[in-house]
Amino acid sequence: MSMPSAIATDRSPSFSLPLRYFILGVGSVFLSLLGMALFGGELVQTTWTPRLLALTHLLALGGILSMIMGASYQLVPVVLLARIWSEPLGKATFGTYLAGTLGMVVGFWTWQTRILGIGGALVLLSVLAFLVNIAISMTRATWNRVGAYMAVSLAMLVAAGAVGGLRVLGYAAPEGAVPLANALVAHAHLAAFGSASLLIFGLSYQLVPMFAVTHLVDRFAWPVLGLGTVGVLGVAGGSLAQLAWPVQLGATLMALASFLWMHDVWRMYQGRTRRQLDVGLIISYGSLAYLAVACVAGLLLAWGVPVPGVPAPRLMALYGASALGGWITLSILGWFYKIMPFLGWYHRYSTLVGKKKVPLVKDLYDERLGRTGCWAFHAGLVALAVSLVAGWGPGVQVGGAIASVGAFTVVLMLVQVLRR
Repeated sequence: MSMPSAIATDRSPSFSLPLRYFILGVGSVFLSLLGMALFGGELVQTTWTPRLLALTHLLALGGILSMIMGASYQLVPVVLLARIWSEPLGKATFGTYLAGTLGMVVGFWTWQTRILGIGGALVLLSVLAFLVNIAISMTRATWNRVGAYMAVSLAMLVAAGAVGGLRVLGYAAPEGAVPLANALVAHAHLAAFGSASLLIFGLSYQLVPMFAVTHLVDRFAWPVLGLGTVGVLGVAGGSLAQLAWPVQLGATLMALASFLWMHDVWRMYQGRTRRQLDVGLIISYGSLAYLAVACVAGLLLAWGVPVPGVPAPRLMALYGASALGGWITLSILGWFYKIMPFLGWYHRYSTLVGKKKVPLVKDLYDERLGRTGCWAFHAGLVALAVSLVAGWGPGVQVGGAIASVGAFTVVLMLVQVLRR
């Protein structure tokens, strides 16, 4: 599989298309962690409260999915060698998506079900438009392993949107609600693992060799995709059908796929020629620790193995925080540290090369500040995880506050790149 020499080419869309999604994503990650600093103590009391649902969807929709949408618009032309079908549609979709995300966050926070339903409908409409745009673009693609991962990820996003949409629209119109058992569990796994995690797995087979300067090692690429797909469908389907064995089998396959992928990533990092890791690679590599924690916690929950002193709701909170706040968020932000500075440099300075002195990509932001933010992320997330297990609410809030400092350094990096 051939690798592009950069993450922007003449097929790339205008910078303003992915940028708007990136700005929303980084801002939402910061605000959600700041909210955790204020209200995260509720996690040790009960898994779901209106405020926690609002903060979770601010992170998941405003942060993670927004960053995935922006990255997809930027990387599909590079990885699959296909232009984005409609830039105007991508830009118009953003306004609807922003309104829908705000509606859902406000609707959950105030428990105004009508607002929640309207917000959910706008998000579904926006995601559908995004999927149509990317799907048509991919029909013109040069297919490879990464393309297969992206296709499965998009299909899982459709499934997650369908399950979540039925749940949210049921809030707005209870009389027409479709009864779905464990809809939240199925929706969360389809979105977090089926869509986000599998997309990260696939793109890593392209991005790690590119940025770490190593040979492409994809020993388990196809098994990871197959096992992960079957596993998440087992968890989602078993949850909806209220059957234990598909959930247990699915969780086992998801964990196996994750550990096989981590083995591949470890080999790629070990074989790199660029020995020193920059802040982006440090963050993305460090996110693997949270994936491992999430795998263990998920297996314990699926198989019903009790953990002395840790009630199931707190273990579930640890599972969600490790997967969503640790693994997925840090992995995406780590790659953002690689993608955003290059895009800023490419669109401002690439035409000036050879005509005048231009800065290096690494000169566009303060890497020392980024490394400080990296350690703040880890310190905050570890404090949050330990506090969840111990059932100490104030510790969860302190962890959220420290992690929000890490998120703020990403905001500052974005500002520094744009100001240069």
